[in-house]
Amino acid sequence: MRKIFTVMFAALVALSVAAQNTIRVEAPNLVASDEQFNVTFIIEGENRASEFTWDQGDDFQLMWGPQKGSSTSIQIVNGKRTKSSQSTFTYILIPRKSGQLTIPAATAVIKGKTISSSPVRIEVVDQNSSSQGNASSSSSSAQSSSSGSVQTGEVSSQDIFMKLNLSRTKVVVGEPVTATLKLYQKVNIAGFENAKFPTFNGFWSQETYTPTNIEFHRENVGNSIYDVAVLRKYVLIPQQVGTLTIDPAELVCLVNIRVSNTTSNSIFDSFFQDDYRTIRKRVTTPAVNVHVSNLPGGAPASFGGGVGTFRMEASVSADSLKANDAGTLTIKISGQGNVALLSAPKVDFPADFEAYDSKAEQNIEAGSGGTSGSKTFEYPFIPRSAGDFEIGPVEYSYYDINSGRYVTLKSEPLKLRVLR
Repeated sequence: MRKIFTVMFAALVALSVAAQNTIRVEAPNLVASDEQFNVTFIIEGENRASEFTWDQGDDFQLMWGPQKGSSTSIQIVNGKRTKSSQSTFTYILIPRKSGQLTIPAATAVIKGKTISSSPVRIEVVDQNSSSQGNASSSSSSAQSSSSGSVQTGEVSSQDIFMKLNLSRTKVVVGEPVTATLKLYQKVNIAGFENAKFPTFNGFWSQETYTPTNIEFHRENVGNSIYDVAVLRKYVLIPQQVGTLTIDPAELVCLVNIRVSNTTSNSIFDSFFQDDYRTIRKRVTTPAVNVHVSNLPGGAPASFGGGVGTFRMEASVSADSLKANDAGTLTIKISGQGNVALLSAPKVDFPADFEAYDSKAEQNIEAGSGGTSGSKTFEYPFIPRSAGDFEIGPVEYSYYDINSGRYVTLKSEPLKLRVLR
């Protein structure tokens, strides 16, 4: 009975939490100092607010609002009735200054209980004082076309450009590098053509992000606001020493530009009759150099090519076998670094064992620091005589980037009894 009461109490607590009202805030994280923007407070839960209070503070000027909206939904499932409501309060603001500003919290009263939203940080950029030097030209002039609606035109290379950003440009052989290809724009893009992505000669490479839909978000580039989209992400692992050059990526963007009607004498006609045409703008990334140094000398004999941080586990399929029965030694190396390029550890089996070639399986995920996961090596063997034997200990060495030295992992000896 006590158990049933506990379960019912937990269920009531869960329903109470689910029915609680909350206030969430929708606002941009980056705006210009002279830009008007929306802030929307959304109250969700079972009950409506009887009071709502918010003040924009000293950092923002209120241009308009609030615009109020509300909706209610009722669901009946298996005779159980649930109700949820949503209320919105939208304001239009303009910043009074630039810098890192805070949108104050709002409060609401619901059935006598006061709830609050969280303050929201927003970056305000003074674009009037910005320098466009960081948006350096990486584009050639627009290309002409014989197609009907696409014509030759010019778009500034400060208004649209592409960059390949690397997590680091000075590495050692085997050290992972994250490469991100981004498109920066301030224009109206209608589409893309003839994409040519970078080639990575001298690197082991793997695509880690390939969007099906290109989505833009705002970024501050040299105190100038751009709409930025990630086109590709890669993990690169250099395989040779020297200066490796990543060739440019290339993309043709279809850009809509406004063309004023110069034949009309009326300002109203020119306002309503402005036309748009589409031009082709070819953008390219500059070539990028990565300087690759050799690993330090003095690598242990058990060095398996690993660069990063790793750990090792070793086990046998059974503690005892009959002579001439097959067994398996399994060695799993996991961690972060060039996991895909780890070579098999060397194992010294007893003289009475017949050992076969190892096989490897890997489970790898790509992240900002390269690849992480594990690589598992299996060594089949057959003991040919009875007795008590030991396999190993197995040693495996890797180069630790953080400490700048070789680290040797060592397993315990694996004991095995072989029966007649």
